[in-house]
Amino acid sequence: MLSDFSNILERITNWILDSGIHSRHVFRNADAFYESFHSGKKKYSFLYCEITGYAINFFLNLYKIKQEENFLNTAKKAGNFLVRFQAKEGNLRGAIPWNVNEDGKAHHLYYSFDTGVCLNGLADLYMVTGEKQYLQSAVMAADWLIGQAQNDDGSYRAVFDRIQNVFNSFMLLKYWSGDRGCLHIKNIRGLIKTYKISRNEEYLKSIRKTMSWSKKMQDEDGSFPAAQGKDFIFTHSHCYAIEGIISAFIFCNDTECRRQILAAADWLLKTQNRDGSFYDYYHLPNIFLRLRLSDSRVKRIYHGTITVDSQKIIRIKRTDATSQAARILVFVYIITQNSRYKKAALKALDFINKMQSRSPNKNENGGICFGRLDFMGIKRKSKLYTSWSGMFAANAMYLLGQIQDNRNIDPDHFNEILF
Repeated sequence: MLSDFSNILERITNWILDSGIHSRHVFRNADAFYESFHSGKKKYSFLYCEITGYAINFFLNLYKIKQEENFLNTAKKAGNFLVRFQAKEGNLRGAIPWNVNEDGKAHHLYYSFDTGVCLNGLADLYMVTGEKQYLQSAVMAADWLIGQAQNDDGSYRAVFDRIQNVFNSFMLLKYWSGDRGCLHIKNIRGLIKTYKISRNEEYLKSIRKTMSWSKKMQDEDGSFPAAQGKDFIFTHSHCYAIEGIISAFIFCNDTECRRQILAAADWLLKTQNRDGSFYDYYHLPNIFLRLRLSDSRVKRIYHGTITVDSQKIIRIKRTDATSQAARILVFVYIITQNSRYKKAALKALDFINKMQSRSPNKNENGGICFGRLDFMGIKRKSKLYTSWSGMFAANAMYLLGQIQDNRNIDPDHFNEILF
């Protein structure tokens, strides 16, 4: 069972900071982070704004823990990147693009979830530095979220297409990250922080609407369906929803929020695999086709797999969702002191430890691979090392390390560290 948190955490941190996943010097005084590194293709993907938002929080946490200026400077450069490419006018004002190419051209799609993640980082960056550009950027992002992307019932539309100049309803058909998806409940985190620094009551109204909607979304077994009208659960977005509700619970100490968190955590306990991992999907419909074009015959077979008896024939054990689940289980242990949640979190991170690369190649050494495919006795690790899997894993390792040896951690401190 996992024991040495510090060594694993240090190796992840070094990978995020010093491997090529961290893009330096592409833009003056503004750093971004790539979505992933593919060990087979030996190449990085694209400069991902959402993950650059997470990087702000990741490096701010390191700065608070170690008080080393280089971590603060890295967080600021990530913030500068988002400020530079944030839309400044029209009905996109405040939105953050999906990605930016190395020539400085922003992608034409603007996701509300990505903007919410970046909002969370920018608000924290303002609270640490006091620099007004980050406050202005956070307020612009929050205003776009509640003024353009949010529906009257508290749910969100997923993506705005700058070319068509509309929210594109085709995303309603996307399998988990489309309109009215439970992942958008996490937008609460950034909105709470922006309310605290701006005292704009409109943000509170928005938060209350989303909390009301979240109660209708959660099933009796504690799970969050991937989206309104969907029956299957995507574990990654289930955890996103809980992360938003944790922030609301800390903010208002609402007993209904606590009930939602406990129910969602108990669902995680029931679905956790023996090795500590979590699958990507649960309770899929009897026939479920993930339509995706690919030059690879293997990928076409996988992405077109039919499910039998509500269980997908081939499912991936995802490291991002497993790390998220570990964080949530740590939080529930903190507020209940029930050791079964702590044990489940330890199992989850023991699996994550096995997914960490120990390659001599610095592009992947220390990184966390995207997941593992277990099928007919074969265990095949992904060749993809995603930036957010590493960041979530490091965050989970730190939080679990804080409660080792029965040490107490304050729920407010947990919420401050969580991203």
